[in-house]
Amino acid sequence: MSEFFQNMNRQEVDMASAPVIKFDNVCKTYTLYKSDQERFRALFIKPRNPILHRALDHVSFEVHKGEAVGIMGDNGCGKSTLLKTVTGVNFPDEGSVEVKGMVAALLELTAGFSIEMTGRENIYLKGYILGLDDDAIKVIEEKVVEFAELGEYIDQPVRTYSSGMKMRLGFAINVNISPDILVVDEALAVGDAAFKAKCKNKIREIIETGVTVLFVSHNAAQVEEICERSIYMKKGHIIFDGPTKETHLVYLTDKRSMQIEKRKKKIAKLEKLISTSDNAEDIKAAENVLPKHKKRLETLEADLAQYTSDLENFRKEHYGDKAENTENK
Repeated sequence: MSEFFQNMNRQEVDMASAPVIKFDNVCKTYTLYKSDQERFRALFIKPRNPILHRALDHVSFEVHKGEAVGIMGDNGCGKSTLLKTVTGVNFPDEGSVEVKGMVAALLELTAGFSIEMTGRENIYLKGYILGLDDDAIKVIEEKVVEFAELGEYIDQPVRTYSSGMKMRLGFAINVNISPDILVVDEALAVGDAAFKAKCKNKIREIIETGVTVLFVSHNAAQVEEICERSIYMKKGHIIFDGPTKETHLVYLTDKRSMQIEKRKKKIAKLEKLISTSDNAEDIKAAENVLPKHKKRLETLEADLAQYTSDLENFRKEHYGDKAENTENK
């Protein structure tokens, strides 16, 4: 994947134009349930003390036509909720969301399929869901059939498909609808090695045309290759929004800082146990693991120093005298 998105000729982004994606103070809260029974009961009886999780907390940003924007953050930070809100799967509890143009979402590729309909019929079904008319679907039909490489199975019920075949069909539909906005979450391709290469080439072809891209991946190298700009999210908040390299360094310094604090607390707890416990076995166990925690702490602190230095150097190189002001960007 290292050379996949290199040397791409992007269309110039017109930042003066109206944004194609705009989030304004968006909030999204989920109610968490301990079991399916509790979730079902909540349909009829309002929970007394519901457990609430705010997946998006007053999120605001804009994306302009032709931009490729990465979304960074740990699991549970709100990335997937944000993408599903862009695609219209989720709706905000507060704030407003504007999305202009057709969205192709490489998220849940098989969503919207009818298992009793044939693959070809599902092309039309998905097309209708996406707002296409018969003429538009006919234009892409054979492209989808050719890309999916399902052979005679294209005219068989989807219930006879393997999970991989369903993914192929879903991918083929989404990348052939000529989207204005491409949303990609983690997986760039499906199937065997040859088909994966085909999928990657297709995504590259789409991006090279200047389609607006939102891209989520835990692979920082992929994000840096694809996106000039990235957003770092944490616990439903946008922590930083800027050049991808800078955003990644902000993420790494923040994460290492949190890991250091957690490790220091663990060390303090072990040292307290050693100095106060009357149980010889507990003391011996603590003494055995304490050096490992201290060694790990040294490694984390060295990482933090390196990331902090890299971040400072990046800001001096790109912002000069204004570097100290970018932390509140």
